[in-house]
Amino acid sequence: MMQSAMGLASIFGPYLLLMGLWMLFYHDNVTKVCTSLKNNPATFCLGGMINLIIGLAVLSQYNVWMWNLAVLVTLFGWWQLVRGVMVLFFPQVLMKCSTGGGSYAKGKGLIPLVWGVLLCYMAFFAH
Repeated sequence: MMQSAMGLASIFGPYLLLMGLWMLFYHDNVTKVCTSLKNNPATFCLGGMINLIIGLAVLSQYNVWMWNLAVLVTLFGWWQLVRGVMVLFFPQVLMKCSTGGGSYAKGKGLIPLVWGVLLCYMAFFAH
């Protein structure tokens, strides 16, 4: 079972790490992409479907609530699943929650960055 967690962490750790870095260092591009998504309902919906598929795929492979570093994989799966459902059924709520500017918006990149670093550590160094 731990092998599944490490395999998923080796995929989503680097992904989250890179997304966090992008959000921190290319904030203007992130803002442009988010604005574009909000103005294009079809693309926003497609993103929700992708989140839903990723969440279901992760949870089908690893859904274990053991209080160690591997719980980050389960939390990632649930986060993706909930985000996908929110996009599909409550898009206005998600858009309202995700709007915001300034240093708060830049700081949101810290969450995926730290999460990615922890998943990378689990996948590549903590054997």
